[in-house]
Amino acid sequence: MSNIAISGFTIPLALFFSLLSTIFYLINFIKNRKDNTSRYFYYLSFFSISLSFFLLAYHFISRDFRLSYVTAYSSSDLSFLYTLSAIWAGQEGSFLLWSFLSLLLGLFLIKYLKEDENLGMFLYNLQILGLLYLLLRQSPFILLQEIPADGRGLNPLLLNPWMAIHPPFMFLGYAAYGIPFTYALLLLIKKNFQEFHSITYRWVIFSWVSMGIGIILGGFWAYETLGWGGYWGWDPVENASLVPWLLMTALVHGLILQKKYKTFYKSNYLLATFSFIFVLYGTFLTRSGVLQDFSVHSFVDLGITGVLLIFMLSFLILSIAIFIVKFKNF
Repeated sequence: MSNIAISGFTIPLALFFSLLSTIFYLINFIKNRKDNTSRYFYYLSFFSISLSFFLLAYHFISRDFRLSYVTAYSSSDLSFLYTLSAIWAGQEGSFLLWSFLSLLLGLFLIKYLKEDENLGMFLYNLQILGLLYLLLRQSPFILLQEIPADGRGLNPLLLNPWMAIHPPFMFLGYAAYGIPFTYALLLLIKKNFQEFHSITYRWVIFSWVSMGIGIILGGFWAYETLGWGGYWGWDPVENASLVPWLLMTALVHGLILQKKYKTFYKSNYLLATFSFIFVLYGTFLTRSGVLQDFSVHSFVDLGITGVLLIFMLSFLILSIAIFIVKFKNF
């Protein structure tokens, strides 16, 4: 089987294994049992998405213009650095990067959850399932019927060294925001939110720093490339990424106050959950085409607006429902 044929199976396999992992984690939680099957399926999902990411990189490096995505964002004259940057230049590649980083962080989360692995990984896997389904709808492995002699190349605005490292840091931050969100839901369900500071403080700092670096690097890119004399503070998509970072900044302070005064539990729960919800909202604004006439960051609508909206609203409703049901336990 050729590399391109294998590539087409990797994303469906990752989604399939992630779904099995989610189901087995839920069964284990309900039956209060320890069963490594759910973990093994998670490992298989991570392996599948890792294979998908590295195969896409291979297709870009080998100038495989049979793929629509490679043709759209690469060309024969691109340097190696910008060829790698092109991997996450479009919707498909950036969703793949986000999924890969989320599954990677999940490997560390499994270690830290310990006895709470079943419920914690069930909640975390819900996020993974949403990302993988979006990726399945926006696969980077769609073949062209006619193979062009060369690709269209990278947008000139993206031909900047900062663009090689800005998106990876942003999506690392996006992926990391899902972990404090998971812990917030988990600890409130377990009526143990008093431990939120001691368990999640390092994850919160990691998330906050990752996205903060990404935002700063994006500002340098915009300043150098467009020369507007500012750092794009007015751009709606730039602000969409800044809002969850500001909420996480407030959460950092809230956790310090929680440790010192044994209070701010409700505020910290809402900050942890809404930081993640606003990451999804920013993704919706960027990827739905809503802002395509107002921001050069924004992608055109490629038919996933409804899925993005459901993805965001599902986690919003889940967060609020748990808060209402467990409100008295704070």
